[in-house]
This record gives sequence, structure tokens and C-alpha cells, in this order.
Amino acid sequence: MENEGQSRGTPIPGETGIARTAVASAPPLAPNARRSPNVAQAILLVSALGQLVLALLITIYLARILSPAAFGFFALVGTIFILARKFLDLGLSNVAARDIAQDPRRERPLLEGLMAYRYAVGVILAIAMFVFAHMQRGDAERAVLMLAGVVLLFTAPAALDPVFQVRQAQLGPALLNIIGGLLVLFGGMLFRRLAIAGEAFAVLLVIREAFLLVFAKILADRLLGYKPRPAVHERELKAFLGPALVFGLASLVYTVYFNCDVFFVLALRGRDELGAYAAAFRPINPLLLLPWLLMVPMVPVLTTMVTKDSEWFVRQVRNACGIAAGIGACGLVAGTLLAPDLVQLLYKGRYLEGALSCVNAFRWLAVALGMVCITTVLTASMLADGKEKVLLAIGTGALIANAAINLVLLRHYNFTAAGFTTALTELLYLVGALVAFRVITHRSPVAWSALAFLLPALVVGIVLHYLHGSALLRVVCGVVLGLLAVGTILLMPSAQHFRKEMTANALLF
Repeated sequence: MENEGQSRGTPIPGETGIARTAVASAPPLAPNARRSPNVAQAILLVSALGQLVLALLITIYLARILSPAAFGFFALVGTIFILARKFLDLGLSNVAARDIAQDPRRERPLLEGLMAYRYAVGVILAIAMFVFAHMQRGDAERAVLMLAGVVLLFTAPAALDPVFQVRQAQLGPALLNIIGGLLVLFGGMLFRRLAIAGEAFAVLLVIREAFLLVFAKILADRLLGYKPRPAVHERELKAFLGPALVFGLASLVYTVYFNCDVFFVLALRGRDELGAYAAAFRPINPLLLLPWLLMVPMVPVLTTMVTKDSEWFVRQVRNACGIAAGIGACGLVAGTLLAPDLVQLLYKGRYLEGALSCVNAFRWLAVALGMVCITTVLTASMLADGKEKVLLAIGTGALIANAAINLVLLRHYNFTAAGFTTALTELLYLVGALVAFRVITHRSPVAWSALAFLLPALVVGIVLHYLHGSALLRVVCGVVLGLLAVGTILLMPSAQHFRKEMTANALLF
């Protein structure tokens, strides 16, 4: 897996320039290196659920004990790391996983090139963080942001994510993420016991980031059997970076418009309203990331099959969109109907009423969640088909719309406008992705049969609409109904057939 050679095959006309590889020409990975994507999905799902529970516990605990301003700063640091990861990665890990799946000989030069890129960009981001830190008024805030800048200098190990993705070896990273969440939760309890200033609680996010980087490197080195070092393989990177950066920018703008609301609220509404917006955003945010986690193991399979059997590719995308629409609808219905009850339970009435009520913002973000499930499938499928430029065009339009709407609405309305803007932006992206897929494949990505996947969400909505009682009763019933609805969707014959076909094809490439 050293250098690009003649065995990579001939690029297919009309593609972005990343040559698609004949499977027979590429040497296989080590025995058992590739596992069923269903196993990887199951691990990612359990991990994501664990992280969701931890994120909720962290949010509940900190939102109750910190002032709105301190909680807003905690959310700000978390958002900074989310955006920094995206700037440092630019979606290149997903594209690298695709190319490594096509030709495993390219693994080492691609990994080492990505590590070198992260070192270079990390320096730039660290300098920006140091400048931002000196703009803060409080000593604790400056110290936290300075430490965050130091961590950004050493993020090269995160470039090894394709190692886990291609091998469907997600257990190690999943455990690390769970442990990282526990560090923040128990660290918060310790900080409170020590009576540490509220703004300093955000340093726990810095500690978690450093922990994940160190141990991810250890796990990746063990899987690889060698220790990659940052290096520029000019010939290999030249064939990779051009089209890869296009998708990277598309991935970046998609992430930015989901998180830039935090900065708009801070700039236009102040730290207290940022804390209230965080009370709505933080419980929803892990769910927004869940659909992509579930699609990650599918990308190598779809990539391999898109040129072999286009009918199979479209059929699987349709099946995935149907499943995603059903699950997304469950989240949308439960989130919008249970928003007041959830806020009541999570924060003991705080952020429930008055100027800092986050109920309506929570509802709009739940609407965005419902659409994210489908857009993620479409994004992954177009990535597999090499349509990065299309994704960049759609994402750029959505980001511009998001910024413009935020700038207008947040000057006249409170932070709830940011949640509305996120939902509207996601709708624009979804419509753009649906139209693009139709134009590219001449087939609709959503079939009428997908309506069957929406029935469980309809049942959930009817029951919750007529269910009265305490907030605890409604939330418990909503959770149970939601789990039953998702289980029903996954057990539908078409969903089971989808998983079997994906597994069968994963074992062939």
C-alpha cells in the first residue's frame, strides 16, 4: 500500500478524477480486517446511544448548576471543537476510506499525508484560538481557550480514522468516546465539589479531546502493525487531494451551518441567550450526528457497487432513504410533541418559561433532526458515486442562506430564531439533495413504498397527542413508543432485506 501504480485501473469518464479501482487488482487487507458493516453499525449505534445518554446527563447536570452565561461558554467550547475537527478533517477521512477500499496499497501514503495536513492546519487554528482567547474578559475563559489551542496543535492522530472505518473496527473508538463522556460527567461533579468557577468547567472538554487523540493513536497503530508518521507523498496526494478537498469543503459547510448558530446567538443575543439556546441544542446535537455514524460503514460498500450494478445502488439508496425517513419522522414527532415535558424534566423548570424558554427552539431542532436522517443517506450515496462538487454546491447555498436568515431574524427575535433557521436550512439542503440525485441517476431516491416506514411515527404522534399526565409519564411513554417504532421499522421485511444485501456485498469486495 505504498504508491499509486498502474493496477489502480482506468478512471471512468465523467468522474471527479478519483480513479475507481478494479477489485481484483488491489491486494486484500489482512485476514478479518474487513467485517460486516452491520456489526460496525451495531457498535456505532450502541456507542452513539451511550454517548447520547452521557451527553444528556452532562447537559442536565451542568445546565442546572451553572449560570446561563457559564453554560453558554461550555457550549461555545464544545462547538469550537466540533468545527475545529471539521476544519482539520474536511471530510477527507471518509474520502480516504473510499479510496483505501478501492486500493488498499494507498493506505499508508494517504494516512501519512492526512497527518501532515493536520499538523499544518492545526498550527493555523491554534493561532486563531490564541487570538480569540485574548479577546475574552475572564481569566478562566482565556485559560480554557488557550489550552484548547494547544490541543489543536496535536490532532494528527485523528487522521487515522479511516483505519477503523475501512476495517469496520469501530469497537475501540466507540469505547474511547464513552470513556471521554464519563470523564466530562464525573469531572463536572468533581469541579462542583471543589467549587471551581463555572467558566472553568469547559476545560473538561479540552481534557476529553486530548484523551481521545492519545488513545486513538495507540489503537490505530495496533491495527496497522506500524506507526505512521506525518509525511507528504506528493504523487499519491496529488491524485487524492483535488477531488477529496471538494467533498471536504462540502462536508465543512454542512457542519458549519449546523453549528454557526451558536456564534450568531453569542454575537447578536449575548451569553445568557446562548446558554438558553444550548439547553435546546445540546440534547438534540448528538442525535443529529447519529445518522452519519450509521451510514459510515455503508460508504465503502456503495462505492464498490455503484459502478458494478447501478440498479442495485439506486435500490439500496431508496431502501436506506425509506428507513431513514421513518426513523427521522419518529424523532421529529416525539421531539415536537414532548418538547415542554423534556425541558421540564431536564432542567427542573429552568428554561421552560419566560425570555429564556428554549421549548420552541427545541421543537425546531427536532424538525431539523427529522430531515437530517434523509439528507445523510443522500450525502453518503453521492459521496460513494463521486459527486463531491454537487454536494459542495448544495452545501454552500445552504450555508449562505443560513447566515443571511440568522443575521436578519436574530436582530429582531430571540435565540429561537436560530433553531428555526437550522430547520429551514436543512429543508433547503434536503430539497437540493433530492433534486440532485434525481438529475444524476434519473431515478428518484425516495419511492412510494417509503410511506410504510412513516406509519410507526404516525402512531407515536396520535398516542402522544391524546396522552395527558405528568411530564415524566409523557416522556417515558414517548421513549418507549419511540423505541418500539424504530424497532418496528428495522424489522420490516424491506429493512431486513436491505441489511442482508449490504452484508452480502460487503463480504465480496
